[in-house]
Amino acid sequence: MSPPLAPELLQAVVVVTAALVLGMIVALLVQRAVRRRRERRSAALDARYRRLVLESTIAEDDEVPALLERVRGLDDAAREHVGRMVFLMLRGVTGEAADRLRAVAVATGLAPRVLADARHRSAVRRADAAEALGRLAPEGALALLLELADDPDPTVRTVAVRALGGFEAPEAVGAAIDALASDSGVPSTVGASVLLQQGSTAGDRVRLALHDRDPAVRRGAARIAGLLQVPGCGDSLAALVRDEHESVRLAAMRSLERLPVRAALPALVDAALRGGIEGEAAARAVASMPTTWTAAALEALAAGEPGVRRAAGLRRPEAVA
Repeated sequence: MSPPLAPELLQAVVVVTAALVLGMIVALLVQRAVRRRRERRSAALDARYRRLVLESTIAEDDEVPALLERVRGLDDAAREHVGRMVFLMLRGVTGEAADRLRAVAVATGLAPRVLADARHRSAVRRADAAEALGRLAPEGALALLLELADDPDPTVRTVAVRALGGFEAPEAVGAAIDALASDSGVPSTVGASVLLQQGSTAGDRVRLALHDRDPAVRRGAARIAGLLQVPGCGDSLAALVRDEHESVRLAAMRSLERLPVRAALPALVDAALRGGIEGEAAARAVASMPTTWTAAALEALAAGEPGVRRAAGLRRPEAVA
C-alpha cells in the first residue's frame, strides 16, 4: 500500500487542478464572447449592406457603374463582408441578376483571392476556391476548374467537376464525361448532374460516351441520353440492351422508356422473358413504346413472370379468363 500524500503536496494538487478548471472556464467564456461579438458584427453588416446587394440584382444598366463604385469605396472589412453575402446569394440566383452579383463580387476584390486559393497547398482551400470559381465565374475560372478537376485530392476533384455545370465549353463537357469513369474518384451522380446542367451542349459527347470502353461511362451516358433525350443515339441504346454489364443494360432500358427505338424490341423481349429486375425494366421499356410497334412483343411477354407482366401492364391470365 502506497503512503498517503503529504498535506502540502495534496494542497498543491488541489490548487493546480482548480486553476486549470478556472482557466478552462475563462477560455470558454472568452470564446463565447468573441463568437457573439463576431455574430453581432456580422448581423450589423448584413443589415447595413443587404439593401446595397439587393439593389445590384435589379439595377438598370446605367445604374450599375455607380453602384459598383459605392462597393469599391467601402472599407476592407465591409468589402469582405459584401463579398461573402454575394457568394451566398449566388446559390439561388441565376440569369441577369447573377451577372450583376458577380460584378459586385469583382468590385469587392473577392475574385483575386479565389483565383489565388485555387492553387493553395491546403485541399480545403482549393475545394472552397473551386466552388467559388463556379459561382463567380471570373476570367480564367474555366481553366482553373479544369486543373482542379484533375487535383490529387478526390474532394477537390468532386467540387471542381460540380462547379463545371455552369460552363458549356467542350472542355467542361469532357471533364464531366471523364468524371463518370470508374477510377475518377468522383461520384458518378456528380458527373451526371453536371451533364444535365450543360444540357444539349453535351449531346455530342454523350453519344460518343455510349461506346466508351469503361462500363461506368457507358452506364452514365446511357442514363443521361434518356434524360436529355439526346437525338441520334437510339441505335446505340438498343445495342446497350445486350451489353455485358448489367448496370449498363438497365440504364439503357430506362432511357428507352423516354427514347423509344423499335429496333430495340427483340433484345428487350429476350431480356424481359429472362425475368428478374432486368426483365421488369425491359417490360416497362416495351410498354412505353407506341402500341403500333408492340403488339407482338406484348403477346410474347404474356408468357413472362408475374412481375414482368405487371411491368408491361398486362392483365393476369385469370383476369382475362
